[in-house]
Amino acid sequence: MDERVTSSGHAEDNLIDFRILAEDAPVMLWITNNTGENIFSNGIYKTVIGRKNVEALGGKAWFEALYPEDQKNCLSVFDEAFKTHKSFVMEYRLKRHDGEYRYITDRGEPYINREGKFGGFIGSSTDITDQKLSENKLKKAHQELIQYSQEMSLINELNSYLQICRGIKETYPVIAHYLEQVFPDWVGGLYLFNDKKTFIESITSWGSQDVRSDEVMESDDCWALRQGKQHDALDTKNRLLCNHTHKEIERYTCTPVIAQGEMLGMLHMEYSGETAFDSDELKQHYFDSRQRLMKTAADNLALSLVSLNLREALKRQSIRDPLTALFNRRYMEESLEREISRCERAGQGLGVIIVDIDHFKKFNDTYGHDAGDVVLVEFAKFMTEYFRLSDIVCRFGGEEFIIIMPSAPKHIVVERATQL
Repeated sequence: MDERVTSSGHAEDNLIDFRILAEDAPVMLWITNNTGENIFSNGIYKTVIGRKNVEALGGKAWFEALYPEDQKNCLSVFDEAFKTHKSFVMEYRLKRHDGEYRYITDRGEPYINREGKFGGFIGSSTDITDQKLSENKLKKAHQELIQYSQEMSLINELNSYLQICRGIKETYPVIAHYLEQVFPDWVGGLYLFNDKKTFIESITSWGSQDVRSDEVMESDDCWALRQGKQHDALDTKNRLLCNHTHKEIERYTCTPVIAQGEMLGMLHMEYSGETAFDSDELKQHYFDSRQRLMKTAADNLALSLVSLNLREALKRQSIRDPLTALFNRRYMEESLEREISRCERAGQGLGVIIVDIDHFKKFNDTYGHDAGDVVLVEFAKFMTEYFRLSDIVCRFGGEEFIIIMPSAPKHIVVERATQL
């Protein structure tokens, strides 16, 4: 009898010692009964949730502190654990006494009561917020790196196609195709100066809606072109709008396209996405990254367009007569050979008209070479307007011209020559 009392006394002492140790433990500890009711939470757990909450709600305080979207999953894990009596690990967000949600990992182990039956779970809760945030930052940085790699790959593909385009007009659909993929949440347009730099006009656009900007403008209408640097109007409450934008425009950025100190045009981009940003910091980070990417895209476009302009200029010099801008003798010989072969394969006719300006030498001798040049230039304009776009009008030399008329029936060629 005395031995049993002594033994019982030791057990009670051990239980008291455990509660004291658990109460003051530096980690969150808890115990449930076999029905899932919380029967013990130590001091640090109560401090985290809030002692007033524990006193008011008792065992329900933990559930009420759960992040609403995590409640269903936690209940599912608990239900499974109490059915199987197996240990479990789960992660969730818990509201701290100051209202901040913290990431928590719970580890629960089943225990056996005095009757040798399943008594419930004893477990610990660990705040992993700092670790979770570090993991999230690392994951986000990795995702951004992958996204940046994909975006740069698209820009490199764009450059590759621009390098093999044969003319500026051929680049328009290529630019629209790739920039729409690089900036899926934006609509935009590329504006280029005309040859005389007197105005700037939209040459292509992309996106799910129309660009809220004038198609033709003067350089003074855009702050980016005036400053020679990127201009953003992303803050809808505090911003400076360009004169070329429409009243209903929302967030937009204009980025100048500059190469080798020459202003070629401007890249105009409008945000059309519907992303709900979790914080102002994330929002600012997104728009900053997009502006950097726009600058990269504009720089790459500038280099490609300058290179293409140079190639076109060299090509014009090699195939065009500098005075009349008609095709020269070299291009005429290449075209004649090509068209003869093409018409033979198609079984069609090919017309060739040779034109000579009468009394041109006498006119030159009388009025001078400058006057003679005026005659040649005006006659070239007339020939260009008179013949079809598919006809190849060439200056053979001096006052002699040759017109190649692909697929033209003989009677049409004779009729045109007679009228001329």
